Amino acid sequence: MNVHKALFIYIVWVASLSAGLSGLVYGHTSERKDVDESGWRAAYCPLWIPSPTSPPFLTVKAGDVHRLAWLLQHAQPGTVIGLEEGEYRLGADSSLVVTQPRLTLTGLSGSRESVQILGGTITLAVQADDFTVANITLRAPKFHGIQVYGEQGASRIHVYNVHILDAGQQLFKVSTGDGRKGKFSDDGVIACSRFEYTTYAVGTDRTPPSYTNGVDLLAGRGWIIRDNVFSRIRSQAGPAGPAILVWKNAQDTIVIRNMIIDSWRGIALGLAPPDRQSRGGASVLYDHQNGIVENNVILALHEPADAAIENNFAKDSRIFHNTIYYTEDLDHAVPWSIEYRYGPTTVIIKNNLTNRPIRKRFPWPTSRAEITGNITQAKREWFRDVFAADIHLRPGSPAIDYREATLVSYWDIDGTCRPVGVRPDSGADEFVLPGIPLPAEAPCARKKYGTLPSDRMFTR
Repeated sequence: MNVHKALFIYIVWVASLSAGLSGLVYGHTSERKDVDESGWRAAYCPLWIPSPTSPPFLTVKAGDVHRLAWLLQHAQPGTVIGLEEGEYRLGADSSLVVTQPRLTLTGLSGSRESVQILGGTITLAVQADDFTVANITLRAPKFHGIQVYGEQGASRIHVYNVHILDAGQQLFKVSTGDGRKGKFSDDGVIACSRFEYTTYAVGTDRTPPSYTNGVDLLAGRGWIIRDNVFSRIRSQAGPAGPAILVWKNAQDTIVIRNMIIDSWRGIALGLAPPDRQSRGGASVLYDHQNGIVENNVILALHEPADAAIENNFAKDSRIFHNTIYYTEDLDHAVPWSIEYRYGPTTVIIKNNLTNRPIRKRFPWPTSRAEITGNITQAKREWFRDVFAADIHLRPGSPAIDYREATLVSYWDIDGTCRPVGVRPDSGADEFVLPGIPLPAEAPCARKKYGTLPSDRMFTR
């Protein structure tokens, strides 16, 4: 036995021993642990702050809501608006309305928690193209943290490192109008952000607590939703809309590397039969087309949940390499994790790792789904620490080099190339030992995939 192989075996043994010991201190299922976002986001979420030396660059002093509101409607297109650290409080009936194109609104420090915009009806009402918002927190609006007006054609919207919490309705909403002749919001990016309720959704004087989503995207085309955290998108009773809902014949959506924790529902491509708001009108066949849901993590750890991934009136959904874990001793709303239903739906479901079945639901889809490489009986001990949202595989996990898995995705949630072994691992994580370089003989090390995909970073 050569020295390198002996060292490798020793490291695996130590890692296995450490993992086994850590399992003794997991605690009860009611134990809550903070989610460490730094590891899995590192490859895809660099710090970004526009340079003040690139004019036009205008600064807003802490608390100066009036100047901020004026700039969003009158600043020269291409202006960067930098917010000093502090709180900006909106009146109960106020919104910050963006009517000028090509504006950027950002906190100056890069820390989203250091710049907070509080209250209002809709914190940011975006009615112009090419708006970028970054490095800020939007807290407790009556309706939405951000609403993008698709009916006015507001497109190429970029959200980066933004924290939206405790909205009365949807935290982030893309609205639409008449689907036959209206305009739509296309080619947006929502990245490296956090959407959550600190307790539960409480609703408004117009709508119940269940009327909420993390992202509610109607009729848009070409949106990317990546590297975000969604937490507690639910009402106190439980029911709420999906954390990520893309519908009204939305198209070409990429939902990748998001983490959804203790939310009532996870990701939905399509929801209901098409109607007049659907892109193309009520006569279209689909509620979503050409969606990719890949390398996401969906966990129901402390409270019951409904389905993790839904495909409804959805054409050509591709559901690849997601990790889903529901605590076994909770009374969940349904006994499955991934579902597909309604006649027009066509779907490919591959290489997912879950501890609940994949289900075809009535009304039955008329086309046969392609379902391979999935594991639906995952165990808690297969993961490093699932109750801390660490879904990296432990040495020896049956998901590693899963015998039925085939290569459909080149990169995992951390940016590790696939496959490291003979076959790709099921789920969002491709197993490598921490701190150990990828072996030169790994199959993916010999392939030329190019650099990490940028997923159309907000800087384009």
